[in-house]
Order: sequence, then structure tokens, then C-alpha cells
Amino acid sequence: MKRIIWGIILLVLGVLVLLQVLGVVNFGLAFWPVVLLLIGLTIIWESVSNRFISWFLLGLGLWVGGIGLFNILANAGVTQIAGGDIARYGWPIILVTVGLSILFGDRSWRSGKKPHHFRGHWIGHDGSWESCARMRHIGDLYHGRNPWVLEKNHEFYHGIGDVVIDLTTADIRPGNYLIFVKVGIGELTIRVPDGINVEVDASVGVGELDLFGEERSGIGGLSLHREIENPGAEVNIKIEARLGIGELTALYLPTSPGVIK
Repeated sequence: MKRIIWGIILLVLGVLVLLQVLGVVNFGLAFWPVVLLLIGLTIIWESVSNRFISWFLLGLGLWVGGIGLFNILANAGVTQIAGGDIARYGWPIILVTVGLSILFGDRSWRSGKKPHHFRGHWIGHDGSWESCARMRHIGDLYHGRNPWVLEKNHEFYHGIGDVVIDLTTADIRPGNYLIFVKVGIGELTIRVPDGINVEVDASVGVGELDLFGEERSGIGGLSLHREIENPGAEVNIKIEARLGIGELTALYLPTSPGVIK
């Protein structure tokens, strides 16, 4: 239901802004350019705030933010270029960035690069940095629909669409692991099994955040940090989740009690 509500809000917002910037109608919504600018900046930040640039998100952020920025500047008399011009002629930016994504977007850390720390230890069951990276730009991604083995770190990068990372279907080998997930726009769901030590660090630019039942919603950056401790567990997982716009949910699926902090 939350996904549907956010989809309707963004759809109505987009249609109203598009109609106004194209000059079809005038709703007198002077604040919409500011909203577009903030959304664009959020997308741009998400595109460049990690180990490699998401060219598609960068282009999308420049286009959306440019509509708002030039609408503001045109209304102030600073420039003759209006937001409607960016809306009409900004498509080449999207095409260029999609091409750059196809050519250069799929990058990840290789063995020997600087590893992350987790509770004072090197990530990786053998003390080295090993990572399996997946990147997809548009569509839905479900990792863990079928049984799988977790024996190294995983990185997931996604542009637009729904993402599910299901750790409950994994055969998790003893050790320390990092799961890094970064999504531009969509719904991100992470399913965490019991019996392991889990530390989750999650943030959302615009939308809703639900971390093991603790909720946040709004615009301007949301963040939460939670831990689940199971004494004697042989598995330690740190999850870093970043979402630009949408809904991020982390679910704890216990069959035995863990201590949630």
C-alpha cells in the first residue's frame, strides 16, 4: 500500500509539474521547481556517493534537477532558458548517460583493494577482501529467490525498480560479511534470518524507512542504525543500504529470540 501511495504522489507531481513547465496550464505552484531541484540533487548525490559513478542516475538527476533550477532562474529573470526547455531538450542527456552506463558502469572493488571494517575486523571469512558485485539499471531485482550460498561480500547497485535481498534463503558460512545495497528509485526490501549477528546502517533520501519496526518518513535524508545480537553466533553481517527515493524495509524473521538494539 505504501508503494502505491508513493507511486501516485510521484505520478501526480510529475504530471502537474510537466504541464506547468510546458506552459499548458498554470497552477501557480511556485514551489514545485524547488521540489524538483531537491529531488534532482538527491539523485545526483546517490549517483556519485559510492565507489563508482552510476551514469544513468547522474543523468536523471541532472535532468530532473535542471528543470527545477532553470525554472527558478527564469522566474528570477537570470536566464532566458526555462525549465520547459530542459524538459523538452534534456532527453539527449539521458541517452548519453545510458550509453556511459553500458560502457563503464559495471565496476567493483577487486581483490587487494582497501577493505571495509566490521567491528574491528577485516571483512571476509579468511581476512581478505572478496566481493561479488551486481548492477542493474532498470527493472526489478530479487536476489535469493532460490537457495544460495553466502561465503563472500556482496554489492548490489540498482537504478530504478524494486529490489529484494533475501538472506533467509542463503546457506551462510561462518565468518564476517558486508552486504552493500544502493538503489536510486524504488522499493528496497531486505530479509534477515535469525541466529546471526546483524548490524544494519540504512538511509533514504526521500520516502519511508522501516528498520525492524522502527519507522521514519519524510524529505531531506532519513537514517537509522540497528543491531541484532545472538550470543555464540558464528556469523557477523553488516548491511549498508542506501535508497534515493522510495521505501526501504528491513525485516527480521526470527525462529529464536535475538537481542535487537
